[in-house]
Amino acid sequence: MRDGKIKKLAVRTISGAVYVALMVSATFCPYLMVPLMLFITIVALIEFYRMAGNPVDKLSRNILIAVAVVVYALTCWQPSFVKAQPLGQPFLMELLLATFVVLSVVEIFRHGEKSALNAIGTDLFAMVWIIIPLYAIKYTCYYHSLSKVILLMFILIWLNDTFAYLGGSLFGRHKMIERISPNKTWEGTITGVLLTMVASLLLGLLVMNKWDDSFTTQWYVWLFFGLMVSVFATMGDLLESLLKRQAGVKDSGKIMPGHGGILDRMDSILLTTYPVLFICGLLLR
Repeated sequence: MRDGKIKKLAVRTISGAVYVALMVSATFCPYLMVPLMLFITIVALIEFYRMAGNPVDKLSRNILIAVAVVVYALTCWQPSFVKAQPLGQPFLMELLLATFVVLSVVEIFRHGEKSALNAIGTDLFAMVWIIIPLYAIKYTCYYHSLSKVILLMFILIWLNDTFAYLGGSLFGRHKMIERISPNKTWEGTITGVLLTMVASLLLGLLVMNKWDDSFTTQWYVWLFFGLMVSVFATMGDLLESLLKRQAGVKDSGKIMPGHGGILDRMDSILLTTYPVLFICGLLLR
């Protein structure tokens, strides 16, 4: 029994270490970031539509996967063509809008148990929750300062998870949203927020500012950054927990031994990417 637990812990540790190593390395290497984000996008879409629970949605899933492949292929073919604004660029948004129109038309001609409104809503949610933020992370690999912000976001999200777990284990008394996440407590969440803000302040002033002098030295900006990361990371985790609970599954997938699926690891990152990229200008002088 004990050997089995040790083996599971070892598998979980190795799997997590590989994931962290890939994510951190990718922030420094566009040649790794592009295929990694494409792979994560494809797997995340497969997991998401599996949780949606309607076999008919495989067509929508395949269309979105094809769109992702085309977008990332354009990135590799001519990187200068895709360097523009955060969250992608005009051509990406136009392509996604066109894809949404195509998916809407497809819905007219197919028959399934799910209502058209639910099906179209599912497709739109997949684009906004998975494709756009992952592409936005990929985009940062072309700009050194932005890639460092994304790296800091990764680190703070992982620290927030650790702080919240420790805070909940030591002080947890009051359940946060028990119907969605029975183990999450207010005490753990607040501990995570406060310590993540402190970590953001220390890393911002002592590491980021020394590493790249383009970053601000204003302490309250780094505190605000930590606050935003912690709050949205928690909301992202709760959002995926809600989707899994409604789908009646424990994990989104099995691709990461000991951890579950890609969405189980990326849930906090997906939602946090939006506010981080919108406020990243505050971090630069």
